[in-house]
Amino acid sequence: MNCLVAFLLIITLSFGFNEACEDNTIIFRNALRPGTNLKVSCESNKKHRREGAVKFKSNPVRIDFQEAVFDRTTWHCLLQHGAYSQYYRAYRGSAPIRRCGELRVYIAKPDGIYLSKNAGPEKFDYPWKKN
Repeated sequence: MNCLVAFLLIITLSFGFNEACEDNTIIFRNALRPGTNLKVSCESNKKHRREGAVKFKSNPVRIDFQEAVFDRTTWHCLLQHGAYSQYYRAYRGSAPIRRCGELRVYIAKPDGIYLSKNAGPEKFDYPWKKN
């Protein structure tokens, strides 16, 4: 009987998580300096790719995605400007239960990359590496 209850609970949670789950979003903004372009190249563990360039204080690069139930989603990104770059994990999902409506905003500044999670305060996340 306990196994049946556990099985039904898992099925119910799976169907519940498949409904009305908002996309997760990763955004890249350029606050480097006028005339400096930020190159963005990202790939998920599902082999989804997103590339783009962001001009200073221009429209950001945006990645919208959903996590799968019982399968962790990760995104790794390479940010570049001039002679500087940084490759890092931009998102790591929480398997086995997927998250919905997560927001990660990465802001490229002259001293490094800052992160705001779910509209929270900006915090220094990564320094730039000289190529």
